[in-house]
Amino acid sequence: MDALRSRWRKVLAKIRKALPWVIAGAALVALLGLGVRNGVQMRSTFVYKDHLKDTAVTIDGEELTFRDLAFYVVYEEWQVQKSAYAYDQQKPANYWNSHVNGHFISVEARDMAMDMAVHDHILLRMAQSDGVVLSSDERAELESRRTDFFEDLYDDQMERLPVSYQTLDASMADIAVAEKYRKQLAVSHNDTYASYGYDGKAYLELKKKHEVKVNKELWSKVPMGRVTLNNEADYQAAKGKQNYFREGTDQKK
Repeated sequence: MDALRSRWRKVLAKIRKALPWVIAGAALVALLGLGVRNGVQMRSTFVYKDHLKDTAVTIDGEELTFRDLAFYVVYEEWQVQKSAYAYDQQKPANYWNSHVNGHFISVEARDMAMDMAVHDHILLRMAQSDGVVLSSDERAELESRRTDFFEDLYDDQMERLPVSYQTLDASMADIAVAEKYRKQLAVSHNDTYASYGYDGKAYLELKKKHEVKVNKELWSKVPMGRVTLNNEADYQAAKGKQNYFREGTDQKK
């Protein structure tokens, strides 16, 4: 009996010694889990409307705010959501939260929105310097495009627009002028229309002559896919369990 008691005392002593480490380990795991969740929640709670007056990008010293770029966010979310519904009608967030051919869909959409905004602003200012304006026929065409655009938006988007219709209308008018100038550039330089697109060779050479500074600290927090859409946040991404897909297949990597 004494031997058993002695052995039990030794076991208890070992448990007491190890207990602080067990508690510390459990606390560390809990803190890490809380940090992951808080990190995801911080990203998911970025409210676009709260940053409309903040600078999103500065081009040749001119500051463009989140309000100025709102159209591009709305447009890009609409475009990508069409692919998301084609991929998973019941849960389009699965597409937004995927990693296709080396690129996160949501990040790629955000980058594209910025690229298009910078492209259009550079061409717009050049067009204005050259006195380019829309003709009566072009204004009529613009009105038709505006109608089509608002009719095509998803119900979620119409309910969650971060800016007024007037702001979006003004952006579309500027884009129309930039597009007209883009066509003129292609003709005057005996080049293609595509070459002066936001990723075209001629435009990228032109862009080098302009100073562009993106407010990465804020722009990187824009939750594309959830600004005007009601897609779920991706809580698995922070845990390293992001979905990976090869374009053109339904197979995970």
